Amino acid sequence: MLSCDNTKSTKAANQTTLVIFCSLLAISQQLNVLSLLLTIIALCFGMMASWWIGSFLFTICCLVAFLLGLISKYYALRVEFDKKLFDYLVINVDRLPNTLIELDDALLQFNLIKSRQLSVRSIRERQKGTIKLFKKQVIWLVLQILLLIGTLISGIIYFN
Repeated sequence: MLSCDNTKSTKAANQTTLVIFCSLLAISQQLNVLSLLLTIIALCFGMMASWWIGSFLFTICCLVAFLLGLISKYYALRVEFDKKLFDYLVINVDRLPNTLIELDDALLQFNLIKSRQLSVRSIRERQKGTIKLFKKQVIWLVLQILLLIGTLISGIIYFN
């Protein structure tokens, strides 16, 4: 995706690619808001179900949906952190190789990465890692949605 050449056209392409990647990661925040809303709804309905309805299965499903929402929130935080790092790379694209070294040093200092390999991780490797986190966030959100839809349908069938 990106290289570390110092030609002017490559810098522009690098910056453009990084900006597009950051824009893609911005979607994570909107998914996070949806998941948070579903998590709060699951918690509220789970509490109401345990007090009023008395349906143990409905309460358990809402609790599981709440937990799925917390997991989704964890991945959303990780994606948001990576987005901020890529935003920083966009600003410092003219000195990208040095910035990547400094970034790895800082991440290592705060124990956010296990160890620094002999070579600096490329932008492509970093993007692949962030995309994996983004996909996990989406998967947990989809599981949460499916569980809540299934719970709603079973509740409608149960009360009819």
